[in-house]
Amino acid sequence: MTRKLQGFALFLAGVVLAGSPAWAANGHLLHGVGAVNSAMGGAGVALPNDALGALNLNPALLTQLDGSKFEFSAEYNDAKNALESSVQTPFGTFSGRTEDKGDRSVIPAFGFTVHKPQAPVAFGVGFLGLAGFGVDYPQDATNPLLAPQPRGFGRVYSNYQLLKIPVTVAIQVSPNLSLGASFNAAHATLTADPAGFATPDCAGPNNCVFPRVNNDSAFGWGLGVGLLYKVTPTLNLGLSYTTKTDFQDFVWNTTVANTSLPTYGTARKVKCKRDAPPILVGGLGWRPTGRVSIALDGKWINYEKTDGFKDTLGFKDMKVVALGLQFEATPTIILRVGGNHGNSPIDSSNVFQSVPVPAVFENRITAGFGQKVTDSLTLNLGYYHVFKNRVSGPFVSPVIGPVPGTRVTTEMAMDAVVATFSFSL
Repeated sequence: MTRKLQGFALFLAGVVLAGSPAWAANGHLLHGVGAVNSAMGGAGVALPNDALGALNLNPALLTQLDGSKFEFSAEYNDAKNALESSVQTPFGTFSGRTEDKGDRSVIPAFGFTVHKPQAPVAFGVGFLGLAGFGVDYPQDATNPLLAPQPRGFGRVYSNYQLLKIPVTVAIQVSPNLSLGASFNAAHATLTADPAGFATPDCAGPNNCVFPRVNNDSAFGWGLGVGLLYKVTPTLNLGLSYTTKTDFQDFVWNTTVANTSLPTYGTARKVKCKRDAPPILVGGLGWRPTGRVSIALDGKWINYEKTDGFKDTLGFKDMKVVALGLQFEATPTIILRVGGNHGNSPIDSSNVFQSVPVPAVFENRITAGFGQKVTDSLTLNLGYYHVFKNRVSGPFVSPVIGPVPGTRVTTEMAMDAVVATFSFSL
């Protein structure tokens, strides 16, 4: 890498280092919560299938879930990330490819709902592992972006996780209309090495080093509203809106990282704000027969109005389509298939800033089944495959914009399994 590129390359490519291998998601959000909703492609805003899906998608669905239900879910995923970068120099092309060395991740979710049959009011609370991103790229002298600091970034590690805690109430105001609302508490954790969102410690234009920050946490809150309308006895219309989740600042105590500075090793603070985006979901739930259910959802994720995504990451708004089909094969076995497509919030214009957040996935297929074990226990299993996707673009300078002769590519694919235990109490 030429000396001209060294200073701004380190500054720009580290703009947002934050976040376990990236969860297969719509952006940084899971496409579905729990085995039922996940196996349906994440669709279900108008189909009252399970407690976890209702708590995540539409609080109004709780009026259609009779009795008391407790659900516990765990998702295990295996991500396959890779980073490629290249720089044209007077001596030829300097390029390399590096595989992600991150660990697999397990994502939990719990949900509890209460609705007495024929009662107009229902309640629920959830603890939902909802979002996350991250990478663990080792330092690699053959890869320009991962070359040792200050020429590159060295090792790039990021880990961000978000827990959503919805406290919900729903009321059936007429035989055909239910309304719901939720107060959404949230807790997030963030680790970054190096912390590219921080001001670098510079001893000169070509000698800048970013500090590292260990794990810190922040609390946030938001609101959600939803409705469920029965158009006909077999066709439902669902609509929900979740506001932005407003988080506290992440704050770390760290030290000056550049050994060339006389202040090396002295204390400094680093701050970062990262909210969760507003989400609008609308869809249909159709039961053409007593054994077949179909869900079709459309989702809009408003990243362009969300602090921490609109600025440092440059994420684009997302439009998502989800489709799920459920078939009751026997009185105790239910089969499910689905699909999910969403435009990547990362494109050629912002892939450079988003190296630590490889949320470039767009298409996935899903499948699963439910087995009624006893009158009070049902086991649901789900699987999804995220098809490989690659996004490439140039290094971007805040002064001159895209840099000729440079290129960075983020690659992502994933497989995951989900298990949910559903108890009727």
